[in-house]
Amino acid sequence: MKGLWQLVVSALLGFCVGAALDETLHTIRNRQAKAKDRDSNEVFQRRVRCKSLADDFVTKATDDNTSLFLERIEFSPARHSCVGAFTRAMSGKRGTLYSYEAIDILTGETLYSGECAENDATSFIFCGNGRNMELIDKRDKTLEAALSSKE
Repeated sequence: MKGLWQLVVSALLGFCVGAALDETLHTIRNRQAKAKDRDSNEVFQRRVRCKSLADDFVTKATDDNTSLFLERIEFSPARHSCVGAFTRAMSGKRGTLYSYEAIDILTGETLYSGECAENDATSFIFCGNGRNMELIDKRDKTLEAALSSKE
């Protein structure tokens, strides 16, 4: 009979230790999840702020002959700023000139700018033959570098 009580006490003790370990694990996971939620909330707030600033930037830079289009906007932790990819279309008598730009909208610094002309196939800066795609690719690489660089 004494052996049966020892087995029951050992089983209860093992059960209690297992339950305590399980609760400890859940507490640790909950703390990590709360930290991730807090971080994702901060990232979301930064993105919303950057989007709002970018919309204002586009509004101010657009006029009768120039249209600015926001392609992408992100917060850059390395620069502590909002960095965006933009396409600017400037209309004139000779046609439309497109400019593909990466801009830090808080400082106004242009990180990249490349232009091409839409209507003049004889021009050195003609958008055809994939030139516009090369400019977009360079702009996007500059944007990615600004977002991932450690300054």
